[in-house]
Amino acid sequence: MLILIQVQEEMRNGQVPLEKYVTTKTLTKPPEAYPDAKNQPHVLVTQRLKQQGYSSGCSVGDTIPYIICYEQGGSSGSAGGIAQRARHPEELKGEQGTWLIDIDYYLSQQIHPVVSRLCASIQGTSPERLADCSGLDSSKVKYTS
Repeated sequence: MLILIQVQEEMRNGQVPLEKYVTTKTLTKPPEAYPDAKNQPHVLVTQRLKQQGYSSGCSVGDTIPYIICYEQGGSSGSAGGIAQRARHPEELKGEQGTWLIDIDYYLSQQIHPVVSRLCASIQGTSPERLADCSGLDSSKVKYTS
């Protein structure tokens, strides 16, 4: 449990490198050929990069990195769906703090579910307790087995 407390504190204090938050996905077709582009983070990131004049790394077969963020002044999860909140790592470096890494997203959607499954058989642990140790509101975390 202590490691969860330590990890979430490091994340919230900005001690975790940007690269640790990166998710990658490969384009399997041209970005404009995705009928559900608005639900595909890597596609929206690619389309935005192309609109900004970047063409390198935006073709079929390219791996697109992205990080889930929220707009400064907003709150975690408030700026639309996951795909709309995805940003290329270079966008975060260049936008002078306009977009912030959504730490709660990574704790609740990436870390908590995995840790909960791994700890399910350990007596004295529960998804609620793990959420509390992760700095999450245990009443808002979805639990699946």
